[in-house]
Parts: sequence; C-alpha cells; structure tokens
Amino acid sequence: MRLKVWFLAARPWSFVMTVVSTSLAYVLAVSDGLNPLTGLPLYLLTLLGLIIFHAATNMANDYFDVKHGVDRVGAPTTRYRPHPLITGEIDRRSFAAVIASLYVMVFLIAGYLAMLRGLLIIVLALAGFFFSLFYTSDPISFKHKAFGELAVFLVWGPLMVGGAYYVMMGTLSPKPMLASIPIGLLVALVLLANNIRDIEYDGSVGITTLATLLGRERGVEAYRWMMAAAYASALILVAARILSPFSLLTFITLPQAISLARLFKTHVPEAADPLTAQLTLKFGVMLIIGEILGGILPLW
Repeated sequence: MRLKVWFLAARPWSFVMTVVSTSLAYVLAVSDGLNPLTGLPLYLLTLLGLIIFHAATNMANDYFDVKHGVDRVGAPTTRYRPHPLITGEIDRRSFAAVIASLYVMVFLIAGYLAMLRGLLIIVLALAGFFFSLFYTSDPISFKHKAFGELAVFLVWGPLMVGGAYYVMMGTLSPKPMLASIPIGLLVALVLLANNIRDIEYDGSVGITTLATLLGRERGVEAYRWMMAAAYASALILVAARILSPFSLLTFITLPQAISLARLFKTHVPEAADPLTAQLTLKFGVMLIIGEILGGILPLW
C-alpha cells in the first residue's frame, strides 16, 4: 500500500506526455539516419531519465503548492486526484527527500549520457531543472505568475524533443524543435484547461495564472485559439517539409478538438484537463505514426 501511495504521488498518468515528446524525437532521429536498433538503448535511457524528471517535477509542484497554502483541504485538486501530502499519508520531510533523490537520479543519467554525447547534455538537464524546480518554487514560480503555459510549452516542446533528439543523434538541429511546436502547444493547453476550470479558486488564493489574468470568457477564447494554432502549425510544418505529409493524420483528431472547443464555449467541464489530455495524446500518437510512415514511404 505504501508503494502505491508513492506511485500515485508522482501522478504517473501524466507521463504519457513525456512518452509522446521523447518518442517523437526518436522517430525524427530514425528518419534522419539513426539506426532504430542501435539507437533504441539511448531512446529508452533518455525516456527513463525524462520520466523520472517528470515525476520529480510533479512532486515538487505539489510540495511547494502545499507549502504556499495553494493546495490544502478542499482545494479543487483534492477532488480530481490523490494528494498524499494533504491527506497526511506522506510527511513533508519524506516527500522532499524523495524529490531530491529523483533529481539525483536524473543527473546521474544525464552524467552518463554526457560521457557519450558531451557536456551539452548537462546544460540541457540544468535548463530542465530550472523549469522543473521554479515552476512553483520561489522566487520565480512560473505557474503562479501567468507563465505556466509558456514554461510547459518550452519544456515538452523544443527542450524535450530537441534535447532527446540531440542525445540520440549527437547533433543539435532546428528540425525537432520546430516539429515539437504542435505537441508543446497541446500540452500547454492541458494546463490552460486546468486553470480555466479552477479560475475562481486560484483567484481566491492569490495565484495569477493566464486564466485569472484573462478572465473566464477570454481564457476560453485563448484555449480555442491555442488549439487552432496546434493544428495550423502542423499544417505549416508539413508545407515547410519539416514534417511528413503523413503527419496530417493528426487531423483525424480535429472533430474531437472542435467538440471540445464547443463544449468549453458553453460550459467548462470538471474533467477539463483530462479531456484535453486525451486529445493531446491522440494527436501525438497520430503525429508519431505519420512520421513513421513518412520514414518508410518518403514523399519528398
């Protein structure tokens, strides 16, 4: 039971976003000449490191939100998922110790990869650590100063996809960073959905999210425009020959996106972020399948 509590504290259901971004980097690397078999161990080790990083980020987010009084008994987050810090199933000292241990594991993996690819891996890991720790920690606290969506876009978009591509290929390239834009936008959209739903509570505890800054009506409009931007960017990237034409398979998810946009216009549901996350996952899977097909049947 104790292990299950710790497992749930890491919010493992959110790891699919990291799997999508890292897998996109792997597929792009293979299409650029990486041997899929010899590159597989690097992909798996990178994915492991990034999932541990994601777990540490989730737990650090909870730790500092509890410390700042944002997450507490009765907060919206306690209605949607387990929160062992609030329920008292895990004490703060143990929670902090595990977060620190996870970060140590991340840098051990980064150190090993740096021996293979160079010190730039450490620089990338430090950049990720900066966003991870200061997402909710003082003195920056991106989430509480209306920069949460931007931070999430940068991390799950250009930083994660571009960084993972570098690990596997040994070179920096603008291609994976640009190719990551639709995914980065949609992962940021999950956060925006969450913040729109919780707009009243966040305002009551003094948090300035993008949603509280814009207000509910304009926040919903930003949600709709950001969603449209994800699909438009995929189309532009195909036209620019950065993504394969098969990546237009992502438009299979467009009816779901339109349905969500209409729903938000009339009523922001309790499951705002899980519904948006489902769209993001389906879009990401279609994008990866499209790039795999593009590698097998190149049209240009």
